[in-house]
Amino acid sequence: MKTTTRIVAGTLLVGLLATGNAWGQGAPAQGAAPAQPAAPAPVVTEASRREARALGEKLGWESQVRGIINTLRTAIIVNVAQVNGKQPQEMIGVVDDLLMPDFVGDAGTLQGMIVEAWAGAFTADELRNLRTFYNTPLGDKLLRTIPQLNNVINQSGQTWAQKVYQQSQQKHAEEFAKRGFKFAP
Repeated sequence: MKTTTRIVAGTLLVGLLATGNAWGQGAPAQGAAPAQPAAPAPVVTEASRREARALGEKLGWESQVRGIINTLRTAIIVNVAQVNGKQPQEMIGVVDDLLMPDFVGDAGTLQGMIVEAWAGAFTADELRNLRTFYNTPLGDKLLRTIPQLNNVINQSGQTWAQKVYQQSQQKHAEEFAKRGFKFAP
């Protein structure tokens, strides 16, 4: 798989996983009871698509798609710069002029994929009920609070990762040296 494709696919995956995790989805906690077999997926209907689009308006999917595209932009700039032996700032104009119009122009496809995923995961009634919930004071608070919680969680995760990395560096420094490797700072 080419580097550009890996970066694009990886960034999309991270963005979509973050989007899904923002709404309380994710892997079960370690040691948690095994998940029950999933119920059959609902049949996608025009009603479920309509409800998914309406829910997406409430949840700000359009803004999330723009965020994914902006994240991709950064990754693409870095990748194109590396491939061409240039500094990232030298490639901004090229990426913005040539590549980003295609991503922005096709953003509706990604948004449609999100709608299809939700329409295939929930019935029209379930989507309507979710939208009703997000229109309640608690649902509204949840939507307002999630970005702040994500920031706290991301900062905590970065602090944790730095601590573990430094401890691991110290623990394995001798073995790395034996193998002729260096740690990144």
